[in-house]
Amino acid sequence: MKKLLVFTFLLIVLNSNAQDGGKYDGTLRGQIFRGFLIDDKGDTVKGTFKIGTQYYMQDYPAITPDKEELKNKNFNYKNVKYYEIEKNTKWFSTVFTNLKAPGDKRRMTIESLLHVLEFGPITIFDYNFYDDKVTPVKDEVKTYMQLPNGEVVDVSSMLLGFKKAMSGYVKDYPELATKIANKEKGYGFMGLYDIVREYNKWYMEKHPEFTILKK
Repeated sequence: MKKLLVFTFLLIVLNSNAQDGGKYDGTLRGQIFRGFLIDDKGDTVKGTFKIGTQYYMQDYPAITPDKEELKNKNFNYKNVKYYEIEKNTKWFSTVFTNLKAPGDKRRMTIESLLHVLEFGPITIFDYNFYDDKVTPVKDEVKTYMQLPNGEVVDVSSMLLGFKKAMSGYVKDYPELATKIANKEKGYGFMGLYDIVREYNKWYMEKHPEFTILKK
């Protein structure tokens, strides 16, 4: 039990280092914030969003479009590529990107809008598993890392043996892999986000054609 609590604490601290997309904040539930979405036609729709539970925000964006937006566009809220809300939360559709949602028997559709914390060749996202049909109610958030080859890794699985696992994932960038393997300062588990940013910058310089959007 003590080890589980330590692991949970480390994951919370780790995710506080996310920059691309802010951590979902459940204390904001019910509040209204500005934001925008991009639909399947590529149109940008501005409006206000009501913060709900993370589980339901994974299903659809609760947007009220600005009046001027309604005059010019015909929206389909069922086909959202991406949406972003103040407080820097970013959500990417698994239908329009190559991102893969974890298996979840409670998910109603094949699509999920993943809450992305860092995106690029290596993308970090979290997912809320929720089930109110069981006792006690299941309400768990897990963080995942998707690699350029499409493999999805549960970040908690790297808490033990991080240097071996992570250096292997970035072995195509030998200088970075060596820093991780040698446990250089800032290249341990708590430096995961910085490591991912360093790798993504290098990867995009080598492969500028890379995109997480489906072609």
